[in-house]
Amino acid sequence: MTVELHPDEAATIEEVHPRRSVLKRRTPGKSHGEREVAANVDQVVVVGAARHPDWNPHQMDRFTAVAAANDLPLLVVINKCDLVDDCGAAVAPYEQAGYAVLLTSARDGRGIDELRTRLEGHVSLFTGPTGVGKSSLLNAVQPGLRLRTAAVSAKSHTGRHTTVSAEMYPLSGGGFVVDTPGLRDIGLWGLEPPEVAAAFPEFAERATQCRFDDCRHLVEPGCAVVAAVERGEIVPSRLESYRQMLEEAYRAARPWA
Repeated sequence: MTVELHPDEAATIEEVHPRRSVLKRRTPGKSHGEREVAANVDQVVVVGAARHPDWNPHQMDRFTAVAAANDLPLLVVINKCDLVDDCGAAVAPYEQAGYAVLLTSARDGRGIDELRTRLEGHVSLFTGPTGVGKSSLLNAVQPGLRLRTAAVSAKSHTGRHTTVSAEMYPLSGGGFVVDTPGLRDIGLWGLEPPEVAAAFPEFAERATQCRFDDCRHLVEPGCAVVAAVERGEIVPSRLESYRQMLEEAYRAARPWA
């Protein structure tokens, strides 16, 4: 967008430039449609918690799949690592997929400096499940933001909403962060069945070795993706997440079936 400032302190929009990128989410509730969350984003930072709320690989896979489907660079952040002895099981699926993974703790400062460096000079969108500590991380990265935070429910071990709408904040080192509301449910945002596999980058190279060109990595013989899972090259939870999303995409494509 090009804005011209005038001597009387008024401003006018002179030109609207094409969007470089746009990230959308499903409209909440039972209504159909999409809601645009942010545009012209350079990278998506998907934040999950090692504990409180407990790590949910299938939920995290949905967030990473949406970013991948929108062709946006992705950083996976595993927060609250001070609450567990080892985050290796959570890290492995995303490192195998080729994503950058960062372990952090807003409480003890682990990974905060590296996260700040990765954000500088970029427009970064923070997303992830409710209660994983996105706002706490941003408060640590940029002291003075004073974003609202809340404890995870001791009874249900689920997060509570503190961010209610997407907000953009400037960083002192350059760049901006977009803090988005935590989500307990995330849809596929209009992905067609063939696009679901593309949202799992570790499948791409193996898929070219499948016996059938149109292999869906379900029950087809000679599936190279399934073989990679059996060899331990792909974490089984990733294949399970893919199959769940593929089934959802087929249902959306054939709502009358």
